Amino acid sequence: CAKQRGSRHSRVVMFNHTARSILGRSFARRSASTIADIRARSHVLGGEAASPEVLKTFEIWHDAVAEMADDSVSDGTIQAFRECVDENVVFSPPTYFKPWEGRDEFMVLIECVGEVFGPSFTYGRQWLSPCGREWALEFKADIGDSGRSVDGIDLVSLDESGRIVDFKVLARPPNAVAALKDAMMRKVPPRLAMMKAKQAVGGMGKLFA
Repeated sequence: CAKQRGSRHSRVVMFNHTARSILGRSFARRSASTIADIRARSHVLGGEAASPEVLKTFEIWHDAVAEMADDSVSDGTIQAFRECVDENVVFSPPTYFKPWEGRDEFMVLIECVGEVFGPSFTYGRQWLSPCGREWALEFKADIGDSGRSVDGIDLVSLDESGRIVDFKVLARPPNAVAALKDAMMRKVPPRLAMMKAKQAVGGMGKLFA
């Protein structure tokens, strides 16, 4: 599967503007599926040799995004997705120069961007490497009430256990990315401050336990 990384950009298929994403209820609350099951109800290519752990992460990710789009994220879904993310995951969004590292920070950023995109977020065609550990997921979304729309692609890498270790987002056009950055700057700093405060309190509790 490592050999696929150098060529994954060239094999991404064009966004299908008529395709509604697999973010619908068809993915929510399903048990782990085979790649044939996933292909039958979505626009996914590849993944012929994907392990059950990898496919489980793929579906849980889509469950989480579907619920974020509906503003109905359950604690169970968030926890299930959190368990699919490596503790040292590297997240590279288009709105920041440097990547973010760490599962807690990643979860905050994902939840915030889900709020910005809301129900407008859709995936088009999606490609998995043969082993399923490299994803290229094309998307389209509106940036809140800014009047801007963004087209982009999520490039995701998983480890052998199916946990997300790298998540990179490429997006265009520049004015939409700028609008996204403005929206995120209104949401992310207070959420990160709250997260740090909770971590500090938790750390103090362990010291005196």
